[in-house]
Amino acid sequence: MKFNRDKLLQQYQLLRTERIEWEQEWKDLSDYLLPGRGVFQLYSKPRKRKLSSDEIVNAAATDALGVLTSGIQGGLTSPSRKWFLLEWADKKIEKIRPLVVWMQDCEAKLHTALHASNFYPMIHSFYTEFAGFGTGCMYVGEDTDHTPFRFELLTVGEYVIARNSTGQVDTIFRTIFMTPRQAYELFGKKCSDTTKRIVEENQPEQDSTYLTILEAVLPQKYKHFDFTRVYYEITHQSGGKYSYTHNTQDDPLKIEGFYEFPYPAAPWDIIGSDVYGIGPGSKVLPDIKRLQEMEKGFLMAAHKNINPPLNAPARMKGKLNTFPGGYNYYSNPNEVISEIYNVRFDYQGVMAAIEAVSQRIQRGFYNDIFLSANRDPNASPYKAEEVRKRDAEAMLRLGPVIERLQQGFLQPLLQRCFNIMFRKELFEPFPMEYQDLISEFNINLIGPLAQAQKALELNSLQTFYMGVGQIAQIDPGVLDNINNDESIHELADITGIKKTILNAPEVVRRTREQRAQQQAAMQQEAMRQTTEKHEAEMGTQDATSLEARTRAGLNVIEGGARVLETGGV
Repeated sequence: MKFNRDKLLQQYQLLRTERIEWEQEWKDLSDYLLPGRGVFQLYSKPRKRKLSSDEIVNAAATDALGVLTSGIQGGLTSPSRKWFLLEWADKKIEKIRPLVVWMQDCEAKLHTALHASNFYPMIHSFYTEFAGFGTGCMYVGEDTDHTPFRFELLTVGEYVIARNSTGQVDTIFRTIFMTPRQAYELFGKKCSDTTKRIVEENQPEQDSTYLTILEAVLPQKYKHFDFTRVYYEITHQSGGKYSYTHNTQDDPLKIEGFYEFPYPAAPWDIIGSDVYGIGPGSKVLPDIKRLQEMEKGFLMAAHKNINPPLNAPARMKGKLNTFPGGYNYYSNPNEVISEIYNVRFDYQGVMAAIEAVSQRIQRGFYNDIFLSANRDPNASPYKAEEVRKRDAEAMLRLGPVIERLQQGFLQPLLQRCFNIMFRKELFEPFPMEYQDLISEFNINLIGPLAQAQKALELNSLQTFYMGVGQIAQIDPGVLDNINNDESIHELADITGIKKTILNAPEVVRRTREQRAQQQAAMQQEAMRQTTEKHEAEMGTQDATSLEARTRAGLNVIEGGARVLETGGV
Protein backbone atom coordinates (compact mmCIF):
# COMPACT_ATOMS: atom_id res chain seq x y z
CA MET A 1 0.00 0.00 0.00
CA LYS A 2 1.42 3.39 -1.03
CA PHE A 3 1.13 6.51 1.13
CA ASN A 4 1.41 10.08 -0.02
CA ARG A 5 3.50 11.37 2.84
CA ASP A 6 2.99 15.03 1.94
CA LYS A 7 -0.79 14.70 2.13
CA LEU A 8 -0.42 12.76 5.37
CA LEU A 9 1.70 15.50 6.91
CA GLN A 10 -0.70 18.15 5.62
CA GLN A 11 -3.58 16.36 7.32
CA TYR A 12 -1.58 16.22 10.56
CA GLN A 13 -0.80 19.93 10.51
CA LEU A 14 -4.46 20.79 9.78
CA LEU A 15 -5.51 18.79 12.85
CA ARG A 16 -2.81 20.52 14.89
CA THR A 17 -4.15 23.88 13.80
CA GLU A 18 -7.62 22.85 14.91
CA ARG A 19 -6.22 21.87 18.31
CA ILE A 20 -4.49 25.20 19.00
CA GLU A 21 -7.52 26.80 20.67
CA TRP A 22 -7.39 24.14 23.41
CA GLU A 23 -3.65 24.21 24.01
CA GLN A 24 -3.42 27.35 26.16
CA GLU A 25 -6.12 26.09 28.49
CA TRP A 26 -4.35 22.71 28.75
CA LYS A 27 -1.11 24.49 29.62
CA ASP A 28 -2.88 26.44 32.38
CA LEU A 29 -4.40 23.21 33.70
CA SER A 30 -0.96 21.61 33.65
CA ASP A 31 0.48 24.54 35.63
CA TYR A 32 -2.34 24.92 38.16
CA LEU A 33 -3.80 21.41 38.47
CA LEU A 34 -1.83 18.63 36.79
CA PRO A 35 1.91 19.36 36.86
CA GLY A 36 3.90 16.93 34.77
CA ARG A 37 1.03 16.10 32.45
CA GLY A 38 0.74 17.35 28.91
CA VAL A 39 3.37 17.50 26.17
CA PHE A 40 3.51 20.81 24.36
CA GLN A 41 7.00 20.61 22.87
CA LEU A 42 6.41 18.40 19.86
CA TYR A 43 9.61 19.04 17.94
CA SER A 44 11.99 17.30 20.32
CA LYS A 45 11.79 15.38 23.57
CA PRO A 46 11.32 17.66 26.61
CA ARG A 47 14.57 17.72 28.54
CA LYS A 48 12.85 17.41 31.90
CA ARG A 49 9.25 16.92 32.89
CA LYS A 50 8.14 19.14 35.77
CA LEU A 51 6.46 17.13 38.49
CA SER A 52 5.60 20.21 40.53
CA SER A 53 4.52 23.76 39.77
CA ASP A 54 5.34 27.07 41.38
CA GLU A 55 1.77 28.16 40.59
CA ILE A 56 0.28 25.68 43.07
CA VAL A 57 0.30 27.17 46.57
CA ASN A 58 -2.97 25.64 47.78
CA ALA A 59 -3.43 22.02 46.61
CA ALA A 60 -7.17 21.87 47.29
CA ALA A 61 -7.96 21.50 43.57
CA THR A 62 -5.48 18.66 43.09
CA ASP A 63 -6.94 16.87 46.12
CA ALA A 64 -10.48 17.40 44.82
CA LEU A 65 -9.51 15.95 41.45
CA GLY A 66 -8.02 12.93 43.22
CA VAL A 67 -11.30 12.35 45.06
CA LEU A 68 -13.20 12.49 41.77
CA THR A 69 -10.92 10.11 39.88
CA SER A 70 -10.79 7.63 42.76
CA GLY A 71 -14.57 7.80 43.09
CA ILE A 72 -15.08 7.15 39.38
CA GLN A 73 -12.71 4.20 39.34
CA GLY A 74 -14.18 2.71 42.52
CA GLY A 75 -17.74 3.29 41.36
CA LEU A 76 -17.36 2.35 37.70
CA THR A 77 -14.33 0.12 37.04
CA SER A 78 -13.29 -1.19 40.44
CA PRO A 79 -10.63 -3.94 40.36
CA SER A 80 -12.17 -5.52 43.47
CA ARG A 81 -15.47 -6.50 41.87
CA LYS A 82 -17.02 -7.30 38.53
CA TRP A 83 -18.02 -4.08 36.87
CA PHE A 84 -19.47 -5.18 33.53
CA LEU A 85 -21.64 -7.89 32.00
CA LEU A 86 -21.51 -9.05 28.41
CA GLU A 87 -24.92 -9.48 26.82
CA TRP A 88 -26.01 -10.39 23.35
CA ALA A 89 -27.46 -7.43 21.50
CA ASP A 90 -30.21 -9.66 20.06
CA LYS A 91 -32.64 -10.37 22.89
CA LYS A 92 -33.75 -13.58 21.16
CA ILE A 93 -30.25 -15.00 21.62
CA GLU A 94 -30.44 -14.19 25.32
CA LYS A 95 -33.08 -16.94 25.58
CA ILE A 96 -30.74 -19.63 24.20
CA ARG A 97 -29.10 -21.17 27.24
CA PRO A 98 -25.84 -22.49 25.67
CA LEU A 99 -25.08 -19.08 24.14
CA VAL A 100 -25.75 -17.29 27.42
CA VAL A 101 -23.43 -19.69 29.26
CA TRP A 102 -20.74 -19.27 26.59
CA MET A 103 -20.90 -15.48 26.83
CA GLN A 104 -20.66 -15.57 30.63
CA ASP A 105 -17.60 -17.82 30.40
CA CYS A 106 -16.02 -15.26 28.02
CA GLU A 107 -16.95 -12.50 30.46
CA ALA A 108 -15.19 -14.25 33.36
CA LYS A 109 -12.02 -14.82 31.29
CA LEU A 110 -12.04 -11.21 30.11
CA HIS A 111 -12.18 -10.02 33.73
CA THR A 112 -9.23 -12.28 34.57
CA ALA A 113 -7.21 -11.02 31.61
CA LEU A 114 -7.80 -7.40 32.60
CA HIS A 115 -6.48 -8.15 36.08
CA ALA A 116 -3.39 -9.79 34.61
CA SER A 117 -2.67 -6.76 32.42
CA ASN A 118 -1.82 -3.16 33.35
CA PHE A 119 -5.39 -2.00 32.77
CA TYR A 120 -6.27 -0.84 36.28
CA PRO A 121 -3.20 1.38 36.86
CA MET A 122 -3.71 2.88 33.42
CA ILE A 123 -7.45 3.44 33.80
CA HIS A 124 -6.90 5.52 36.94
CA SER A 125 -4.45 7.74 35.05
CA PHE A 126 -6.94 7.89 32.20
CA TYR A 127 -9.62 9.26 34.54
CA THR A 128 -7.15 11.94 35.68
CA GLU A 129 -6.64 13.10 32.08
CA PHE A 130 -10.32 12.66 31.33
CA ALA A 131 -11.57 14.80 34.23
CA GLY A 132 -8.65 17.20 34.35
CA PHE A 133 -8.20 18.10 30.69
CA GLY A 134 -11.66 17.06 29.47
CA THR A 135 -10.44 14.39 27.03
CA GLY A 136 -8.85 11.01 27.67
CA CYS A 137 -7.20 8.62 25.22
CA MET A 138 -5.62 5.19 25.71
CA TYR A 139 -3.84 2.73 23.45
CA VAL A 140 -5.07 -0.88 23.47
CA GLY A 141 -2.44 -3.16 21.97
CA GLU A 142 -1.85 -6.88 21.71
CA ASP A 143 0.59 -8.66 23.98
CA THR A 144 1.49 -12.23 24.91
CA ASP A 145 -1.01 -14.99 25.56
CA HIS A 146 -0.50 -14.62 29.32
CA THR A 147 -1.53 -10.97 29.13
CA PRO A 148 -3.23 -10.83 25.73
CA PHE A 149 -3.36 -7.04 25.66
CA ARG A 150 -1.50 -4.07 27.11
CA PHE A 151 -2.52 -0.48 27.66
CA GLU A 152 -0.69 2.81 27.27
CA LEU A 153 -1.97 6.20 28.39
CA LEU A 154 -1.63 9.24 26.17
CA THR A 155 -1.42 12.74 27.58
CA VAL A 156 -2.80 15.87 25.96
CA GLY A 157 -0.56 17.61 23.48
CA GLU A 158 1.15 14.51 22.14
CA TYR A 159 -1.75 13.52 19.88
CA VAL A 160 -4.41 14.97 17.59
CA ILE A 161 -7.66 13.17 16.77
CA ALA A 162 -10.52 13.36 14.28
CA ARG A 163 -14.05 12.01 14.50
CA ASN A 164 -16.25 10.34 11.90
CA SER A 165 -19.84 11.22 11.04
CA THR A 166 -21.15 9.34 14.09
CA GLY A 167 -18.87 11.20 16.51
CA GLN A 168 -16.53 8.25 17.13
CA VAL A 169 -12.77 8.87 17.04
CA ASP A 170 -11.33 6.97 14.07
CA THR A 171 -8.17 8.96 13.24
CA ILE A 172 -5.16 9.79 15.40
CA PHE A 173 -1.71 11.29 14.86
CA ARG A 174 0.80 10.90 17.65
CA THR A 175 4.38 12.06 18.18
CA ILE A 176 6.64 9.53 19.92
CA PHE A 177 10.16 10.20 21.18
CA MET A 178 12.54 7.26 20.83
CA THR A 179 16.21 6.65 21.31
CA PRO A 180 18.04 5.45 18.19
CA ARG A 181 18.30 2.00 19.72
CA GLN A 182 14.53 1.81 20.32
CA ALA A 183 13.83 2.98 16.78
CA TYR A 184 16.30 0.49 15.33
CA GLU A 185 14.71 -2.39 17.26
CA LEU A 186 11.25 -1.41 15.99
CA PHE A 187 12.00 -0.37 12.41
CA GLY A 188 15.31 -2.06 11.58
CA LYS A 189 17.06 -1.15 8.36
CA LYS A 190 14.38 1.36 7.40
CA CYS A 191 15.74 3.89 9.90
CA SER A 192 17.72 6.86 8.66
CA ASP A 193 21.45 6.51 7.99
CA THR A 194 22.23 8.63 11.06
CA THR A 195 20.15 6.41 13.31
CA LYS A 196 21.67 3.22 11.92
CA ARG A 197 25.18 4.60 12.31
CA ILE A 198 24.61 5.51 15.98
CA VAL A 199 23.34 2.01 16.76
CA GLU A 200 25.72 -0.03 14.60
CA GLU A 201 28.78 1.90 15.80
CA ASN A 202 27.53 1.73 19.40
CA GLN A 203 27.77 5.48 19.87
CA PRO A 204 26.58 6.91 23.21
CA GLU A 205 23.00 8.12 23.25
CA GLN A 206 22.29 11.62 24.53
CA ASP A 207 19.18 13.74 24.85
CA SER A 208 20.02 15.39 21.57
CA THR A 209 19.91 12.04 19.78
CA TYR A 210 16.23 11.37 20.58
CA LEU A 211 14.19 10.82 17.43
CA THR A 212 10.73 12.23 16.78
CA ILE A 213 8.47 9.56 15.26
CA LEU A 214 5.11 10.46 13.79
CA GLU A 215 2.54 7.68 14.13
CA ALA A 216 -0.75 7.83 12.24
CA VAL A 217 -3.73 5.47 12.53
CA LEU A 218 -6.27 6.02 9.78
CA PRO A 219 -9.61 4.44 8.79
CA GLN A 220 -8.11 2.96 5.62
CA LYS A 221 -8.01 -0.65 4.48
CA TYR A 222 -4.70 -2.47 4.74
CA LYS A 223 -4.78 -6.08 3.57
CA HIS A 224 -7.68 -7.57 5.55
CA PHE A 225 -7.59 -4.89 8.27
CA ASP A 226 -9.99 -1.98 8.61
CA PHE A 227 -7.43 0.47 10.04
CA THR A 228 -3.89 1.28 8.97
CA ARG A 229 -0.97 2.44 11.13
CA VAL A 230 2.03 4.12 9.52
CA TYR A 231 5.26 5.55 11.01
CA TYR A 232 7.56 8.30 9.76
CA GLU A 233 10.66 9.83 11.30
CA ILE A 234 10.46 13.62 11.23
CA THR A 235 12.53 16.64 12.20
CA HIS A 236 11.51 20.21 12.88
CA GLN A 237 12.29 23.04 10.53
CA SER A 238 11.84 26.79 10.80
CA GLY A 239 8.32 28.12 10.49
CA GLY A 240 6.78 25.34 12.61
CA LYS A 241 6.90 22.80 9.80
CA TYR A 242 8.16 19.24 9.63
CA SER A 243 10.33 17.43 7.16
CA TYR A 244 11.15 13.75 6.77
CA THR A 245 14.54 12.22 7.53
CA HIS A 246 13.69 8.87 6.02
CA ASN A 247 15.98 7.78 3.20
CA THR A 248 13.33 6.59 0.77
CA GLN A 249 10.95 9.25 -0.47
CA ASP A 250 7.68 7.37 -0.22
CA ASP A 251 8.14 4.33 2.01
CA PRO A 252 7.27 4.80 5.70
CA LEU A 253 9.33 3.31 8.49
CA LYS A 254 6.62 0.74 9.12
CA ILE A 255 3.06 -0.01 8.09
CA GLU A 256 0.62 -2.39 9.76
CA GLY A 257 -3.09 -2.86 10.27
CA PHE A 258 -5.73 -3.23 12.98
CA TYR A 259 -9.10 -4.91 12.97
CA GLU A 260 -10.42 -2.33 15.44
CA PHE A 261 -9.38 1.25 16.15
CA PRO A 262 -6.75 0.86 18.91
CA TYR A 263 -7.04 4.33 20.47
CA PRO A 264 -10.46 4.70 22.15
CA ALA A 265 -11.01 8.27 23.36
CA ALA A 266 -13.84 10.02 25.15
CA PRO A 267 -14.69 13.61 26.16
CA TRP A 268 -16.05 14.54 29.58
CA ASP A 269 -18.39 17.05 27.96
CA ILE A 270 -18.44 18.37 24.43
CA ILE A 271 -19.79 21.47 22.74
CA GLY A 272 -21.42 21.04 19.34
CA SER A 273 -19.11 19.45 16.81
CA ASP A 274 -15.92 20.06 18.80
CA VAL A 275 -13.26 17.38 18.62
CA TYR A 276 -11.94 17.75 22.18
CA GLY A 277 -13.97 17.95 25.35
CA ILE A 278 -14.09 20.15 28.40
CA GLY A 279 -13.96 18.70 31.88
CA PRO A 280 -14.56 19.92 35.41
CA GLY A 281 -10.93 21.08 35.47
CA SER A 282 -11.70 23.64 32.77
CA LYS A 283 -14.89 24.74 34.50
CA VAL A 284 -13.25 25.41 37.87
CA LEU A 285 -9.97 26.79 36.45
CA PRO A 286 -10.94 30.42 37.27
CA ASP A 287 -11.62 29.41 40.88
CA ILE A 288 -8.33 27.50 40.99
CA LYS A 289 -6.41 30.59 39.86
CA ARG A 290 -8.37 32.74 42.30
CA LEU A 291 -7.58 30.35 45.14
CA GLN A 292 -3.85 30.52 44.44
CA GLU A 293 -3.91 34.33 44.44
CA MET A 294 -5.88 34.38 47.70
CA GLU A 295 -3.47 31.90 49.29
CA LYS A 296 -0.45 33.95 48.18
CA GLY A 297 -2.05 37.12 49.58
CA PHE A 298 -2.83 35.35 52.84
CA LEU A 299 0.74 34.10 53.21
CA MET A 300 2.17 37.54 52.38
CA ALA A 301 -0.08 39.21 54.95
CA ALA A 302 0.86 36.59 57.54
CA HIS A 303 4.56 37.17 56.88
CA LYS A 304 4.12 40.94 57.13
CA ASN A 305 2.26 40.55 60.38
CA ILE A 306 4.96 38.32 61.84
CA ASN A 307 7.90 40.20 60.34
CA PRO A 308 6.63 43.66 59.38
CA PRO A 309 8.64 46.18 57.33
CA LEU A 310 10.45 48.64 59.64
CA ASN A 311 11.69 52.22 59.74
CA ALA A 312 15.21 52.43 61.20
CA PRO A 313 17.83 55.16 61.55
CA ALA A 314 20.24 55.39 58.63
CA ARG A 315 23.27 54.88 60.87
CA MET A 316 21.92 51.44 61.85
CA LYS A 317 22.05 50.16 58.28
CA GLY A 318 23.50 46.66 58.40
CA LYS A 319 23.41 46.67 62.20
CA LEU A 320 19.71 46.20 62.84
CA ASN A 321 18.98 43.06 64.89
CA THR A 322 15.47 41.68 64.29
CA PHE A 323 16.00 38.25 65.80
CA PRO A 324 14.03 37.23 68.92
CA GLY A 325 15.74 38.66 72.00
CA GLY A 326 18.03 40.85 69.89
CA TYR A 327 19.35 44.21 71.12
CA ASN A 328 19.60 47.47 69.17
CA TYR A 329 21.56 50.26 70.92
CA TYR A 330 21.15 53.96 70.22
CA SER A 331 21.86 57.20 72.12
CA ASN A 332 19.27 59.45 70.53
CA PRO A 333 15.82 58.73 71.99
CA ASN A 334 14.24 60.13 68.84
CA GLU A 335 15.84 57.40 66.78
CA VAL A 336 13.07 54.83 67.20
CA ILE A 337 12.67 51.62 65.20
CA SER A 338 9.05 51.43 64.13
CA GLU A 339 6.77 49.67 61.64
CA ILE A 340 6.22 51.43 58.34
CA TYR A 341 2.46 50.81 58.62
CA ASN A 342 0.13 48.92 60.86
CA VAL A 343 -0.89 45.63 59.21
CA ARG A 344 -4.58 45.15 59.80
CA PHE A 345 -5.42 41.75 58.46
CA ASP A 346 -8.79 40.01 58.86
CA TYR A 347 -7.58 36.44 59.26
CA GLN A 348 -11.01 34.96 59.88
CA GLY A 349 -12.59 36.74 56.95
CA VAL A 350 -9.85 35.71 54.52
CA MET A 351 -9.85 32.12 55.78
CA ALA A 352 -13.63 31.98 55.31
CA ALA A 353 -13.25 33.31 51.75
CA ILE A 354 -10.54 30.75 50.97
CA GLU A 355 -12.70 27.98 52.40
CA ALA A 356 -15.68 29.12 50.30
CA VAL A 357 -13.61 28.99 47.10
CA SER A 358 -12.18 25.58 48.09
CA GLN A 359 -15.67 24.20 48.65
CA ARG A 360 -16.79 25.58 45.29
CA ILE A 361 -13.88 23.78 43.65
CA GLN A 362 -14.77 20.56 45.49
CA ARG A 363 -18.35 20.78 44.28
CA GLY A 364 -17.07 21.42 40.76
CA PHE A 365 -15.19 18.13 41.02
CA TYR A 366 -18.32 16.33 42.35
CA ASN A 367 -16.74 15.64 45.75
CA ASP A 368 -20.15 16.05 47.39
CA ILE A 369 -21.20 12.85 45.62
CA PHE A 370 -18.29 10.70 46.76
CA LEU A 371 -17.50 12.03 50.24
CA SER A 372 -19.82 10.92 53.04
CA ALA A 373 -17.80 11.79 56.13
CA ASN A 374 -20.37 14.40 57.21
CA ARG A 375 -23.20 11.90 57.38
CA ASP A 376 -24.41 10.64 60.73
CA PRO A 377 -24.03 6.83 60.93
CA ASN A 378 -26.54 6.79 63.80
CA ALA A 379 -29.22 8.61 61.84
CA SER A 380 -32.76 7.25 61.94
CA PRO A 381 -33.85 4.86 59.16
CA TYR A 382 -36.08 7.59 57.77
CA LYS A 383 -33.17 10.02 57.52
CA ALA A 384 -30.91 7.31 56.11
CA GLU A 385 -33.47 6.65 53.38
CA GLU A 386 -33.61 10.35 52.60
CA VAL A 387 -29.80 10.43 52.34
CA ARG A 388 -29.87 7.42 50.00
CA LYS A 389 -32.42 9.09 47.74
CA ARG A 390 -30.47 12.32 47.76
CA ASP A 391 -27.26 10.48 46.84
CA ALA A 392 -29.02 8.69 43.99
CA GLU A 393 -30.32 12.00 42.67
CA ALA A 394 -26.86 13.56 43.02
CA MET A 395 -25.26 10.74 41.05
CA LEU A 396 -27.62 11.47 38.21
CA ARG A 397 -25.44 14.51 37.56
CA LEU A 398 -22.81 12.08 36.31
CA GLY A 399 -25.29 10.26 34.05
CA PRO A 400 -24.25 11.93 30.78
CA VAL A 401 -20.58 11.47 31.64
CA ILE A 402 -21.03 7.76 32.29
CA GLU A 403 -22.99 7.43 29.05
CA ARG A 404 -20.17 9.04 27.05
CA LEU A 405 -17.62 6.86 28.84
CA GLN A 406 -19.56 3.72 28.01
CA GLN A 407 -20.30 4.53 24.38
CA GLY A 408 -17.08 6.29 23.42
CA PHE A 409 -14.49 4.51 25.55
CA LEU A 410 -15.40 1.42 27.56
CA GLN A 411 -17.53 -0.23 24.87
CA PRO A 412 -14.88 -0.01 22.10
CA LEU A 413 -12.10 -0.85 24.57
CA LEU A 414 -13.77 -4.02 25.82
CA GLN A 415 -14.89 -4.90 22.30
CA ARG A 416 -11.28 -4.79 21.12
CA CYS A 417 -10.05 -6.76 24.15
CA PHE A 418 -12.76 -9.37 23.54
CA ASN A 419 -11.85 -9.68 19.85
CA ILE A 420 -8.14 -10.00 20.65
CA MET A 421 -8.85 -12.89 23.01
CA PHE A 422 -11.24 -14.43 20.50
CA ARG A 423 -8.63 -14.29 17.74
CA LYS A 424 -6.04 -15.81 20.08
CA GLU A 425 -8.52 -18.63 20.81
CA LEU A 426 -8.47 -17.93 24.54
CA PHE A 427 -12.22 -18.57 24.85
CA GLU A 428 -14.08 -21.86 24.71
CA PRO A 429 -15.05 -22.84 21.14
CA PHE A 430 -18.30 -21.29 20.05
CA PRO A 431 -21.11 -23.89 19.87
CA MET A 432 -21.07 -25.09 16.27
CA GLU A 433 -24.81 -25.55 16.04
CA TYR A 434 -25.30 -21.82 16.69
CA GLN A 435 -22.70 -20.44 14.27
CA ASP A 436 -25.37 -18.66 12.25
CA LEU A 437 -26.52 -16.74 15.34
CA ILE A 438 -23.24 -14.91 16.09
CA SER A 439 -24.04 -11.21 16.50
CA GLU A 440 -22.89 -8.09 18.29
CA PHE A 441 -22.90 -7.89 22.07
CA ASN A 442 -23.44 -5.02 24.50
CA ILE A 443 -21.56 -3.94 27.60
CA ASN A 444 -23.76 -3.59 30.67
CA LEU A 445 -21.99 -1.63 33.42
CA ILE A 446 -22.89 -2.88 36.90
CA GLY A 447 -20.63 -0.81 39.14
CA PRO A 448 -22.13 1.30 41.96
CA LEU A 449 -22.12 4.44 39.83
CA ALA A 450 -23.83 2.69 36.94
CA GLN A 451 -26.36 1.12 39.29
CA ALA A 452 -27.10 4.51 40.82
CA GLN A 453 -28.13 5.70 37.36
CA LYS A 454 -30.70 2.90 37.29
CA ALA A 455 -31.95 3.49 40.82
CA LEU A 456 -34.83 5.71 39.71
CA GLU A 457 -35.90 3.12 37.16
CA LEU A 458 -35.94 0.50 39.91
CA ASN A 459 -37.91 2.85 42.17
CA SER A 460 -40.43 3.40 39.38
CA LEU A 461 -40.92 -0.34 38.98
CA GLN A 462 -41.36 -0.81 42.72
CA THR A 463 -43.79 2.12 42.94
CA PHE A 464 -45.80 0.68 40.06
CA TYR A 465 -46.20 -2.70 41.76
CA MET A 466 -47.14 -1.06 45.04
CA GLY A 467 -49.87 0.88 43.27
CA VAL A 468 -51.12 -2.21 41.46
CA GLY A 469 -51.21 -4.11 44.77
CA GLN A 470 -53.44 -1.45 46.32
CA ILE A 471 -55.84 -1.52 43.39
CA ALA A 472 -55.85 -5.35 43.38
CA GLN A 473 -57.29 -5.32 46.91
CA ILE A 474 -60.39 -3.73 45.45
CA ASP A 475 -60.44 -5.54 42.09
CA PRO A 476 -58.12 -8.58 41.77
CA GLY A 477 -58.87 -8.68 38.05
CA VAL A 478 -56.41 -5.83 37.36
CA LEU A 479 -53.54 -8.30 37.87
CA ASP A 480 -54.43 -9.81 34.50
CA ASN A 481 -52.90 -6.73 32.87
CA ILE A 482 -49.37 -7.45 34.14
CA ASN A 483 -46.81 -9.62 32.39
CA ASN A 484 -44.89 -10.79 35.45
CA ASP A 485 -42.35 -12.75 33.40
CA GLU A 486 -41.36 -9.59 31.53
CA SER A 487 -41.16 -7.70 34.83
CA ILE A 488 -38.73 -10.28 36.21
CA HIS A 489 -36.42 -9.89 33.20
CA GLU A 490 -36.68 -6.11 33.43
CA LEU A 491 -35.73 -6.27 37.10
CA ALA A 492 -32.76 -8.49 36.26
CA ASP A 493 -31.53 -5.97 33.68
CA ILE A 494 -31.85 -3.08 36.13
CA THR A 495 -30.03 -4.84 38.97
CA GLY A 496 -27.39 -6.33 36.65
CA ILE A 497 -27.57 -9.95 37.80
CA LYS A 498 -26.27 -12.87 35.77
CA LYS A 499 -28.74 -14.12 33.24
CA THR A 500 -28.03 -17.74 34.23
CA ILE A 501 -29.74 -17.02 37.56
CA LEU A 502 -33.00 -16.90 35.62
CA ASN A 503 -34.30 -20.14 34.19
CA ALA A 504 -34.48 -20.49 30.44
CA PRO A 505 -37.96 -20.09 28.89
CA GLU A 506 -38.23 -23.81 28.13
CA VAL A 507 -37.32 -24.64 31.74
CA VAL A 508 -39.98 -22.23 32.98
CA ARG A 509 -42.53 -23.77 30.58
CA ARG A 510 -41.62 -27.31 31.61
CA THR A 511 -41.74 -26.41 35.31
CA ARG A 512 -45.16 -24.86 34.92
CA GLU A 513 -46.44 -27.86 33.00
CA GLN A 514 -45.18 -30.20 35.73
CA ARG A 515 -46.72 -27.99 38.39
CA ALA A 516 -50.04 -27.97 36.50
CA GLN A 517 -49.91 -31.76 36.15
CA GLN A 518 -49.14 -32.14 39.86
CA GLN A 519 -51.98 -29.82 40.78
CA ALA A 520 -54.35 -31.70 38.45
CA ALA A 521 -53.27 -35.03 39.97
CA MET A 522 -53.74 -33.64 43.47
CA GLN A 523 -57.19 -32.39 42.55
CA GLN A 524 -58.13 -35.78 41.09
CA GLU A 525 -56.83 -37.52 44.20
CA ALA A 526 -58.80 -35.15 46.40
CA MET A 527 -61.94 -35.76 44.34
CA ARG A 528 -61.41 -39.52 44.53
CA GLN A 529 -60.99 -39.39 48.30
CA THR A 530 -64.06 -37.18 48.59
CA THR A 531 -66.08 -39.59 46.44
CA GLU A 532 -64.95 -42.62 48.42
CA LYS A 533 -65.77 -40.86 51.66
CA HIS A 534 -69.15 -39.89 50.32
CA GLU A 535 -69.84 -43.42 49.11
CA ALA A 536 -68.74 -44.82 52.43
CA GLU A 537 -71.02 -42.44 54.26
CA MET A 538 -73.88 -43.32 51.90
CA GLY A 539 -73.23 -47.01 52.44
CA THR A 540 -73.39 -46.57 56.19
CA GLN A 541 -76.60 -44.64 55.88
CA ASP A 542 -78.12 -47.35 53.64
CA ALA A 543 -77.15 -50.08 56.06
CA THR A 544 -78.68 -48.23 58.95
CA SER A 545 -81.84 -47.62 56.97
CA LEU A 546 -82.06 -51.28 55.99
CA GLU A 547 -81.63 -52.36 59.55
CA ALA A 548 -84.32 -49.96 60.64
CA ARG A 549 -86.66 -51.18 57.95
CA THR A 550 -85.90 -54.81 58.87
CA ARG A 551 -86.66 -54.17 62.50
CA ALA A 552 -89.87 -52.43 61.54
CA GLY A 553 -90.92 -55.43 59.43
CA LEU A 554 -90.26 -57.83 62.29
CA ASN A 555 -92.33 -55.73 64.62
CA VAL A 556 -95.22 -55.86 62.16
CA ILE A 557 -94.96 -59.62 61.82
CA GLU A 558 -94.81 -60.07 65.58
CA GLY A 559 -97.86 -57.84 66.05
CA GLY A 560 -99.83 -59.85 63.49
CA ALA A 561 -98.96 -63.06 65.22
CA ARG A 562 -100.26 -61.72 68.54
CA VAL A 563 -103.50 -60.72 66.89
CA LEU A 564 -103.96 -64.16 65.50
CA GLU A 565 -103.31 -65.68 68.86
CA THR A 566 -105.98 -63.53 70.45
CA GLY A 567 -108.47 -64.18 67.68
CA GLY A 568 -108.46 -60.73 66.26
CA VAL A 569 -108.97 -60.05 62.58
